[in-house]
Amino acid sequence: MLIKASTITNLTDARYFAAKEVDFLGFNLEEGTPGYLDPLYMKAIREWVQGPKITGEFDRTPAATVREAAGFYGLDAVQITRPDDLELLKGLEVIFYVPAQPEVAGVQAVLEAISGVNFFLLDFSPVAGAETLLLENAAAWRELFAAFPTLLQLDVPAEALPPLLEVLQPAGLALRGGEEEMVGVKSFEEIDAVFETLGMD
Repeated sequence: MLIKASTITNLTDARYFAAKEVDFLGFNLEEGTPGYLDPLYMKAIREWVQGPKITGEFDRTPAATVREAAGFYGLDAVQITRPDDLELLKGLEVIFYVPAQPEVAGVQAVLEAISGVNFFLLDFSPVAGAETLLLENAAAWRELFAAFPTLLQLDVPAEALPPLLEVLQPAGLALRGGEEEMVGVKSFEEIDAVFETLGMD
């Protein structure tokens, strides 16, 4: 199962997730958005970690600018939300961010309209009752994830993840970083529980 750590803002998070051998380490490089990290800090942080693919997260940035940033900052992958000019990102590993909606058909229509990406990141974290919603129509969601490699981002208790993932069979999970309590100090109890339930502790 693939794991993407999203919106990393500090070295403590970066080193923690790298030690857990996640596949992607994501940094929000979209200036003016929550969780934005100055690319200079991102470059400094990446010097301290090895293993994960360094992923620049962009929102409304045009593909041409994303391409330039990927080259300039040495990104291994990019996460985007704009479907236009995807051919400009050829050669890069591309994750396409999709805000989740309750109906499978609605999500499928979005995914079918986009080509030339490696993974979709389907964000259920703002959706109330996401676990129930997914399980109630598990067969349809599983069929969708079989057709479109998808990383799921959702807020559920750690113990609920193994049965949910077993039923749905997505390509992986997207987990989020957070703020440090003070420089270099942070509690990882909740995220530790997730890795433990996945057998990755």
